[in-house]
Amino acid sequence: MNNHFSLKRFSQLFIKHTVEHYRAYLMSASVLAGVFLLGGMFIFYMIQGPMDAGFQTALFAMLMVIAGPIFTSTIFTDFGDKRKAIPALTLPASQLEKFLVSWIYSYVIFLIVFTGIFYLVLSILLNLKQWPGHHPEMLYIFQDKFCVLLLIFSLLQAITMYGAIRFEKLHFIKIGFSFFIFYALLILVNTIFLRVLVGRQIFPATPFAFLNFPDGTNYYSIGLNAQQSAWVFIVLPVVVLLFWIAAYFKLKEKQA
Repeated sequence: MNNHFSLKRFSQLFIKHTVEHYRAYLMSASVLAGVFLLGGMFIFYMIQGPMDAGFQTALFAMLMVIAGPIFTSTIFTDFGDKRKAIPALTLPASQLEKFLVSWIYSYVIFLIVFTGIFYLVLSILLNLKQWPGHHPEMLYIFQDKFCVLLLIFSLLQAITMYGAIRFEKLHFIKIGFSFFIFYALLILVNTIFLRVLVGRQIFPATPFAFLNFPDGTNYYSIGLNAQQSAWVFIVLPVVVLLFWIAAYFKLKEKQA
């Protein structure tokens, strides 16, 4: 279509997508809440002390980076189903509008729903069991370390979104397999490069992480300083943006 974006057309497409998929999304949210509640109750009654904010943060991060890619991998399933692919591709809307609807649901709306469910379940769990002399504390997401978590989530979401449109079937399995193969190769190449660079035996090293190596009976670890680490937070958003752009052009390629 010549007109790349129309707010009226985008709104109609968003409403249409919501009406067609709201049952599946509500079911997914219910399952997520049930898993959080049952799993949280098991963990809550297994631990021997109160669930502090640090433990809550670890759970929040782990569940987010698992649930997010799983949901994102389903966002383009219509394009993998031959019965739905033609109607989806021939909708009177631009590729950008279709991409934005999927992006909003898999990124913005997912984060809002996930965070809301997590806080709801957490508030229930914290009131189920009281610890004498201890005031229940709840994690606060508006802090610096959650910017790092958001960046990691954004990277995984962008990679999964590209994979969801790249693969027609078994999206999550193929995306996960491709990701771990690529990550393993990246570690291998980085380790070989650093081994040649420092001229000694080193432990496997991921990019931008610590360089660990033995020296006799001693072990040493070298990391980036604060200024060098800041480059990671410049490079990763660029990588995320590139994956989103690649996903958009892959969608255009399917519709061409």
